[in-house]
Amino acid sequence: MPHAAHATAAPGPEAPTVGDLLSDPSHGGALDGASRVGEAVLGDRHVRVGLWLDGQRVVQARFMATTCASLVAYAEAACRALESGARAPSAGALRSRVRGVHPGHLDRAEAVARAVHRALGAQPEERR
Repeated sequence: MPHAAHATAAPGPEAPTVGDLLSDPSHGGALDGASRVGEAVLGDRHVRVGLWLDGQRVVQARFMATTCASLVAYAEAACRALESGARAPSAGALRSRVRGVHPGHLDRAEAVARAVHRALGAQPEERR
């Protein structure tokens, strides 16, 4: 049973699994040229999310993350959601979007949500 801090609705049967998201992490990649970048650290795990904006609308989202299946899966789910027009997902919303996460890895959703929120609140990146 998940820790109370991680309690959320269980992912539905239509939510992709960690394996599904790892088999095609199409949003993993370089963040060069992103309008805004946010980063979060969780122990020895790091995630960065880059957003390309048209006004306030996210037109492209990419991530870079240390090797952790759950962290990569949550980052992929967050980028997909942002590109589809969803608001910045909370950790709970991310947990409901990914099936098959080990209960000890549910905190990875919090790191990804923090990185996304930091990117959205960040100042625009300076162009070089």
